[in-house]
Amino acid sequence: MKHRIFGLSFLFFFFYTSSFAKVENPLLPVYEDSLCHLAHKMFQCKTDAAKFKFNTEFLSLLEKTLKLDEAFDYPFDSLKDVGRLHSPDGSFNIFNWNIPKEDGTQVYFGFIQHHNPKTKVIDLFPLQDKRSEIKNPESQSLDCKKWFGALYYQIIENKSGKNTYYTLLGWDGNNRLSWKKLIDVVYFDRDGVPHFGENIFHMGKTPKKRVIFEFRAEMIMALRYNADKGMIIFDNLVPEAPEGKGIYETYVMDGSYNGLIFKKGMWQLQEDVNALNPKTKNDNFYEDPRSVSDKKASNTFTPAPKKKD
Repeated sequence: MKHRIFGLSFLFFFFYTSSFAKVENPLLPVYEDSLCHLAHKMFQCKTDAAKFKFNTEFLSLLEKTLKLDEAFDYPFDSLKDVGRLHSPDGSFNIFNWNIPKEDGTQVYFGFIQHHNPKTKVIDLFPLQDKRSEIKNPESQSLDCKKWFGALYYQIIENKSGKNTYYTLLGWDGNNRLSWKKLIDVVYFDRDGVPHFGENIFHMGKTPKKRVIFEFRAEMIMALRYNADKGMIIFDNLVPEAPEGKGIYETYVMDGSYNGLIFKKGMWQLQEDVNALNPKTKNDNFYEDPRSVSDKKASNTFTPAPKKKD
């Protein structure tokens, strides 16, 4: 009789936990652990050959992992060496990292996981860095197979009519002399395929498909979205000397800020803006326009810590 009671109790417990506990694919934490070890080896290597060897293995395993059931909602909290961004509406994720080469240049890699509203499945798109092949990148429409590689650290969602645009803020450690910050945009067509670049950046007579800032390497250029102002705020860049105009490795911040506000389906330039929010009696915190994730040339993006005023 005691055995029968135990058996019934066990069956009830099993039914209860199976019905209410979230089932997790057991392969996900196993693969995540392997990815962490590969990433650590990859970023610790000294030679390009070794870095790219481990990167090839990492790419293959990450692709396999992201195709698993439940991978879309899995947090990957232990994967600290790879940037992971989630769109504000939860429709897609971006996994993103770079390989710094011995000559000071960078190569970027990534995947977009997209919940396709048409097919109701999760599509996976590898990102192929083709920066060296892209002429006049501010006027080019691109896709995942021809991507202007960068490390993304912020996604901003905007709607215009039936269109939804996801504006991306990113960093590119171009070379030893100059770095870049960029504002790009990704949108999805009717089949759920991502495309990069759209004429929604109004900063002059001709709209741009993306905006690229180039400046002296190691400088900390602010480029952040301020939700309270509804504005992308960025440092104004100038050459250190008048004769340096157009020589971007001499460009530095002059202490003033400009901004972009989304109006009538476009990001429109606002010059000489106040980068700080006005202080209120309920506001005891201050956020530096150059937040932690914005400052670092890092694969890991974490929310900027709040500083007490």
